[in-house]
Amino acid sequence: MKVLIVEDDIDIRELISFFMEKEGYEVLEAGDGMAGLKLAKTYHPHIIILDLMLPHLDGKSLAQMIKKSEEKYGNPKIIMLTAKTDIEDVLSGLEIGADDYMKKPFDPRELVLRVKKLLNRETKVNTKKYTFKNITIDTDKHLILEDKNEIPMSKKEYDLLLLLIKNKGLVLTRDKILDKVWQSNYYTGDRTVDMYISKIRDKVKSISKDIKTIKGVGYKLEEKIL
Repeated sequence: MKVLIVEDDIDIRELISFFMEKEGYEVLEAGDGMAGLKLAKTYHPHIIILDLMLPHLDGKSLAQMIKKSEEKYGNPKIIMLTAKTDIEDVLSGLEIGADDYMKKPFDPRELVLRVKKLLNRETKVNTKKYTFKNITIDTDKHLILEDKNEIPMSKKEYDLLLLLIKNKGLVLTRDKILDKVWQSNYYTGDRTVDMYISKIRDKVKSISKDIKTIKGVGYKLEEKIL
């Protein structure tokens, strides 16, 4: 598995590289956005750890270019690193296709765990069952079980819960949820997602507290990393 680190701070880059190599990943490094883009094109890494503030080409522009051209750059997962605390920066990063983000300063051990989770999720993409705590979704049977009890749901409720579980631990913006569940060309109104989240919380009470509202952004099915 190849990990590309694009970070202009050499101390942070070397720290991340040390922990990734320790886990057996093949590590590629770039100190600016243009160098990172060239490495992505040449080696098609499985995941990119990407700083937002980079010389020559900023992280958001780099991520946008990669996500728009799978043929040229492959389909890497992207974790953004940001020292910014403005929610708009986080939101725009997720909207252009980043899969996760971490705010600096961060614990490299947590970053390693997030990398593992994203890569494991990628290798299990063809699985027919998805689980979160005591909840199981069997996509072959279109069935949701809480422990061993079936939970009746409408198609949109089912699709929304499946989306949350497939992306557990990640923030999903309202726009992304609307795009995936209702399709982007279908106008539903701003409160539709909130209303369906409320329905799911009512029906699946055992995980209702795990569905976190990210103010001004969207929702996350919180998965605690031990």
